[in-house]
Amino acid sequence: MADDDDEELRRQTDPDKPKKKKKKKKPKVEDGAEEGGVGGDGEAPRKKKKKKKKPLDEEEGGIATTDGDVDDGDMKPAAKKKKKKKKKQTDQLEGQIEDQYQEETGYNEGVAYAAAASAAGAYQQDNDDDIEEKKKKEWEESNNATYYNGNGDIEMATKNSGGNYDEAYCFEADTEIMAEIQQDATVQVDESGGIQAFVAETIEIDGDDVGIIKSDAEIEAEEKRKYVKWFGLAVCGLVVVVMAIAVPLTLKFTNNVVNKTRYVSDPPTEPPSQMPSIMPSGQPTSTRFMEIVDFLTPLSGNALKVQGSPQYKAAMWMESGDMMPNPRGGTGLSIQDAGFTQRYIMALFYYAMDGGNWYQNQGWLSEKSECEWFGIDGFSEGCGSDGIGGCIKRSDFAGDYNKVCRLSMGRENNLYGEFPKELGQLEEMRYVEIQGDYLYGTIPDDLGRGWRKLHTFLIGGNFFHGGIPSTFANNEFLGTVFIDHNDFNGTWPTVFDTLKNLEWLDAEGNDFTGTLTPGIGELKSLRIFNANNNSISGKLPDTFDESNVIEDFEVAYNKFSSTLPESLGKAKFLKDVRASGNQISGGIPVSYYKLKNLEELYLDNNRMVGELPQTYEPFYDGLQEFSIHTNKGVKGRFPVENFEKTLRVKVIELHDTELTGQISENICGRLDPNLSYTRLKSITADCDKIKCSCCTCYKDGKIVNADP
Repeated sequence: MADDDDEELRRQTDPDKPKKKKKKKKPKVEDGAEEGGVGGDGEAPRKKKKKKKKPLDEEEGGIATTDGDVDDGDMKPAAKKKKKKKKKQTDQLEGQIEDQYQEETGYNEGVAYAAAASAAGAYQQDNDDDIEEKKKKEWEESNNATYYNGNGDIEMATKNSGGNYDEAYCFEADTEIMAEIQQDATVQVDESGGIQAFVAETIEIDGDDVGIIKSDAEIEAEEKRKYVKWFGLAVCGLVVVVMAIAVPLTLKFTNNVVNKTRYVSDPPTEPPSQMPSIMPSGQPTSTRFMEIVDFLTPLSGNALKVQGSPQYKAAMWMESGDMMPNPRGGTGLSIQDAGFTQRYIMALFYYAMDGGNWYQNQGWLSEKSECEWFGIDGFSEGCGSDGIGGCIKRSDFAGDYNKVCRLSMGRENNLYGEFPKELGQLEEMRYVEIQGDYLYGTIPDDLGRGWRKLHTFLIGGNFFHGGIPSTFANNEFLGTVFIDHNDFNGTWPTVFDTLKNLEWLDAEGNDFTGTLTPGIGELKSLRIFNANNNSISGKLPDTFDESNVIEDFEVAYNKFSSTLPESLGKAKFLKDVRASGNQISGGIPVSYYKLKNLEELYLDNNRMVGELPQTYEPFYDGLQEFSIHTNKGVKGRFPVENFEKTLRVKVIELHDTELTGQISENICGRLDPNLSYTRLKSITADCDKIKCSCCTCYKDGKIVNADP
């Protein structure tokens, strides 16, 4: 009956395959005996009796004995109870499978179908099951599958080329055959030599799913594998987190330790190599560094102890990087040597101004005397004429040294940083020029206190802010000051009023506020005064007299609201007056008419009123540039005849006023590009008020035509 069931199952799963006859395998003959002959002990071999077929429940749940019968009576109570429970579960599942399958397909052999589906699912699951891996490998490598059919016969299915089992035959089992089968791990043999019954795994069905009910041991093994897997992942994740936290903390701690360790108490090292160390090493290497720091602390303070500061780097270079020969036959100055502080200050200036990136830094931090380094070496008034570079030659007194007197770094040499206050110790400083670079911050008070012999201070085109320290007041030598095009702010520095020998003051392009003090007019040596493009307001100083030698007076584009200073007309050397872009009122002072040397008069964009002098006046003779445009109150006839007499006029700007008249052809003829010295460059007018064939014409403040 079991054979018919199996055959029916094969036809259901593969209906196209023809039914094959079962082959009955002959029993194996014992060693030393011919087939069908006498056995090794002289007796003919006995065949095992074929078992009687048991019902399906007994076949699956019973235990096989040596004679093929299932013996329930010999079972222990616990085994019986377990068998009974399994049988009950199997009956329930079989009923569920059969009912469902019958309902869907009408096929009555539901158990066989469910068993096939369960086997396929179990195979797939076994691919991931370490415990069943060996069984799977053996099954796949074998060409035959052997199982017990419940009737005392062993069923053998043969695998075809497509991987299916299409042949089956049975044979009677004896002890030797069972031993071989047991060796192949296909079926189990009990102690008496009988074949244990093949028990199909119990299955359960939940809706559309079919699954295997696993034993407690299998569940425990699977849970253990999952636990080991997740435990390993958790350990790996924990290691990653710990490393992510530990590495940054370690680096930070290490940096802190390095930054805090500034001094080392080891004995002095050997003399350094012949090449200077432009960038000192990270840590001092001898107690000599500590001595240098103690010696320089009154000068530089705690900045010497801040690793990476310009003071720290300069001290390190003095300790181990300076290759200049010393009086003792070695290299590098000691704190007892004359000139030690000066050399330190110049090294400090190098580091404070990012010397490694200068366009020109020849000689800096070399074995040469600092007097021969670029910017120091050279000649300035009162400095550099002794043949020792840019220094004042030392005297014959003991302890004296050649003193730096100039620092001329030129224009646009890519200096960047703040002025070190230590530069104020260079008391012989005469000339300083650092223009068009990137200096910022404020000017240290120490410079004004120490540089009492300074006569030229050129720091235009940088980024300084604040004001000019009052410590520069009453400097008897300071004659030229360029602080133009910086970010200086605050009220106009009154310190300039005290510089009695000031000749040239250029403060253009800052943000000074307040008013110009009367002291500006009392500077008898002042020749050029430029305060253009600030925010200065109030009245213009009116304290000039005949003793003033001022030549240029420029206050354009501020917020002045007074009239032009009458006393300025007494300055007989005056050449240039620029007061454009203010709120100046009134007319041109009569005193200005007498200025024979006046060449440029820019009064445009103000609130001026009045008429131009109609009679010939001395100032017309030398006037080259005259601009009075955008003054609505200026009116009357334009005295063109007075301008015809001067051959040097180059600019005449009359538009946006109330002037009238006519421009002569004599004036227009000077626009000839072939002319040089007497060429007129531009002339503007309101052409509806002044007749002009060559003017750039305006109307209501806007250009009407630019090419008349």
